[in-house]
Amino acid sequence: MSITIDNAEVEALLADLTATTHRAAPDLLLELLRRERARVDADRERDRAAAIASGRLLHERWKAAAEIDPRPIEQILAYDENGLPV
Repeated sequence: MSITIDNAEVEALLADLTATTHRAAPDLLLELLRRERARVDADRERDRAAAIASGRLLHERWKAAAEIDPRPIEQILAYDENGLPV
């Protein structure tokens, strides 16, 4: 597969890195892409773990909250078998 990059800044940075590191452009690009993939995966995993922790905390708070009205829902709503208020 061939990639064409029509961006002067990208070309200049790539030329500078190849000259500085004495590495071929494809090798540099491959390494940079792998690093970016690892960074994105780590960010995604961190976000996923934070979401799970947040959900657990919310669940724990909900379970620990005092029950406001202990009556069964049928008593609270107080409708008869025909759906009319009692």
